[in-house]
Amino acid sequence: MVNKYKKKTTQGTWSRDVMQTAINLCRAGESIKGTANKYGLAYATLYRHVKSGNASAQLGRFRPTFTEDQEIELVTYLQDMDAVFFGLTRDEFMSLAFEYAHRNNLRYPESWNKNKKAGEEWLQRFLSRHTNLTLRTPESTSVARLKGFNRREVSHFYENLESAIEKNNIEASRLYNMDETGISTTSNRPPKVISVKGKKQVGMIASAERGQLTTVIGCCNAAGSFLPPFLIFARKKMQARLLDGSPPGTQATCTPNGWTSGEVFLNWIHFFVEQVRPTADKKVLLILDNHESHKYYPALEYPPRITW
Repeated sequence: MVNKYKKKTTQGTWSRDVMQTAINLCRAGESIKGTANKYGLAYATLYRHVKSGNASAQLGRFRPTFTEDQEIELVTYLQDMDAVFFGLTRDEFMSLAFEYAHRNNLRYPESWNKNKKAGEEWLQRFLSRHTNLTLRTPESTSVARLKGFNRREVSHFYENLESAIEKNNIEASRLYNMDETGISTTSNRPPKVISVKGKKQVGMIASAERGQLTTVIGCCNAAGSFLPPFLIFARKKMQARLLDGSPPGTQATCTPNGWTSGEVFLNWIHFFVEQVRPTADKKVLLILDNHESHKYYPALEYPPRITW
């Protein structure tokens, strides 16, 4: 059976609500023939549906594996798992559909028993019926970030941020945010999971990154101005040729594993002060996360005093 079958007849084009209304009238005592003429239904069709009590159109010999309520239950489960960063992949969802059908003694194709999962065609038709679902590539999300990102912590952060901005009269051009990101030499992309269309971020619980990394420290202010990047290469000695083709003003250093450290963060603070040049009259507010390297004491005590 093709995935995108186009109907060639007008049979079964009536709505389910119309059929249900006609069934209720006939069971209340109205004649089947008169009710069929009133709602534009075929007499034999209405007679068959009154006898079975089913208002859904059933054309051909193929029948859906799941009812509408059962499919809604599957959709709800997908959304709930996606909301807690445990979205299901294609294979996981097809295996779940098979288990659901098997345990509820539903009729399903024999190939499901052989493969222990639903078929690709069923999945395509399922997604076409529920257009709010789609396959998305999730972003690896650590458990620590998942625990820290809650309503109370976020509200506390913004309260502190507003207080610091008002106390020091910080403008958008002097409000900076920095963070590190790793560029891996190996690809470790998570598989696509079924998520809701329009969702801004799709996450999946993942273990720590693998592979050799080159770390990039980026920093920008609320006015949209960026500082040149600061690179950390995984090597023992720095070579000037590593910066060939980099943006003007880029600086770099080396660590054995390519990760940031307290000493590297102190070097970046020197770099930051040279670029921004804060003064007592024009203080700068720098926002960063609670990575261990950002708590390096010499960096916290480095003059001029930085507002945290």
